[in-house]
Amino acid sequence: MKLSDLFSSSAGIELDKKTLVTLRWIAIAGQFITINFVYFFLNFGFPYLYCFLIIFFGILTNIYLQYKEEKVLLSNFTSTIYLAYDLTQLALLIFFTGGITNPFVLLLLIPAVVSSTFLSIKTTINLSFLTCIFLLILTIYYFPLPTPGDLHFHVPNYYLYGIPVAIIIGLAFLCYFGTRFGLENRKRREALNKLELVLAKEHELKSIGVQAAAAAHSLGTPLSTIKLVSKELEKEMKNSKFSKDIKLLNSQALRCAEILKK
Repeated sequence: MKLSDLFSSSAGIELDKKTLVTLRWIAIAGQFITINFVYFFLNFGFPYLYCFLIIFFGILTNIYLQYKEEKVLLSNFTSTIYLAYDLTQLALLIFFTGGITNPFVLLLLIPAVVSSTFLSIKTTINLSFLTCIFLLILTIYYFPLPTPGDLHFHVPNYYLYGIPVAIIIGLAFLCYFGTRFGLENRKRREALNKLELVLAKEHELKSIGVQAAAAAHSLGTPLSTIKLVSKELEKEMKNSKFSKDIKLLNSQALRCAEILKK
């Protein structure tokens, strides 16, 4: 596969709204359950109100997407806006809950990976770049990881900086294979659509042939009758003034019968 194929492919660049809505509801439910479990059951301290407001705005956007967005298939641009928002929302949640030391930081890969499978390569590159920016920011600036009591989580700097590097490398591999899979899937879908179109045209031609045969059969019987009657009239009225007309009728009936045979 040529690299130019990845950038030139534009067929089937759409994302099913139902798929995106379902994914976002799953993410929102997971975020809501996680922050409540950590805050109320484990009694770990972190900015709960800020996290709750971030998730609340995510709920509002998903309700709007589900009930106000009329299109069943979202365009590449619309899908990019929602995925970028989801990426930003998740980055904010991780910022308030430990930054790069939060194990859920791996979830930042999801928007770019989803884009690599369903959307254009340009959108995937933009979301991947945004993901890298968030990873770098979360490595430097973040609230402490929620812990019980006065316990503080500390790791060596080389380990801290190694986390975003590892995630970025994984992001590159996942997006590459996701892009290839998405392109091949769109090519198969396009080939299937073309095959269905050819089969539909062939079926239509076959139907026309059957109708023509039925019409020829329907016209064959009256033409044979006309031919037989014209011959009898030609014999009986051989010397009459209508003999020329009868001969003409007979010849036209013969011509029509030959055409129908062909």
